[in-house]
Amino acid sequence: MRISIAMATYNGAKYIKEQLQSFAEQTRQPDELIITDDCSTDETEAIVREFAKKVPFGVKFYRNQKKLGYCGNFNESLLKTTGDIIFLSDQDDVWFPEKIEYVCKTASKKPGVLAIMNDAELTDGTLNSVGLTKLGQMKSLGLGHERFVMGCCCAIRRELLDLCLPIPQGVAGHDNWVVAFADGLKSKFVCGKVLQYYRRHGSNESQFIANRTVPVTKLDVLLNSFRKLRKGVVDSDIRNIEQLEILLQGIDRALKSSNKSYNNQLKDFSKSVEVRLNHQIRRLNAKQKPFFLRLFTASRILMNGGYKNSNGIKSYIRDIYG
Repeated sequence: MRISIAMATYNGAKYIKEQLQSFAEQTRQPDELIITDDCSTDETEAIVREFAKKVPFGVKFYRNQKKLGYCGNFNESLLKTTGDIIFLSDQDDVWFPEKIEYVCKTASKKPGVLAIMNDAELTDGTLNSVGLTKLGQMKSLGLGHERFVMGCCCAIRRELLDLCLPIPQGVAGHDNWVVAFADGLKSKFVCGKVLQYYRRHGSNESQFIANRTVPVTKLDVLLNSFRKLRKGVVDSDIRNIEQLEILLQGIDRALKSSNKSYNNQLKDFSKSVEVRLNHQIRRLNAKQKPFFLRLFTASRILMNGGYKNSNGIKSYIRDIYG
């Protein structure tokens, strides 16, 4: 079983040494580390090249000719990997020594699983634990494993990459894309074991509520929902529709290029995304109507069971609010 680590970097000099060192201290070391850099202007490249001289596994560093952004940079890194199992890595976390070994053993026991996700201990910027984990925060919020979309906690099989790469332009996040395919194929496994630190330093890409370094509650979710309403739900719905349309195109591409072994699963996945897309379009249409027509349309969606494809009564109330 050949192991790759795919890392995307951008001005990571402040934290990357600790993450690289955690790779070197793995009880089961990787066969290759692929790093694509998005035109850093700091010492990231020099740090990586010095690290490469000291480790027994291959380290390949690629500098993008132009800035591709977070998602595009990870796409480049994943495309360059050659392993059977590929670990995604951010530049500012730290892995526990047993991470690769534990995930590989889990993969051996679960040959049908295409993506394995572990829990992460939340820390401040200097790696001081705050006594919370990502999955623990999600549980406090009443969120299930289906909402666990954390690229830095994810290891994926080559078969999944063959289906979902390259990541199309316009996708909101590389992890959203990859994990969506794993979920859609019903092949994601959340092992629940804490295998790394997740550093929160104020400049992280993800601002998901469960990533906070203080305990969160369902009241926080409610308050967060109201804040989103004030920012404009219609714009958010339009973005969701665009993402679902891109996902449908990606599934269609996978159906045309796959070796047929995943065809039935991909077809079921496509149907489920179509249902979600149609539901989102109906909701958007409802929100753009005057209040009483909006109330009537949203109530019809509710009575027909449409809101089971979103957040139930919460989504109904949001749609009436407009």
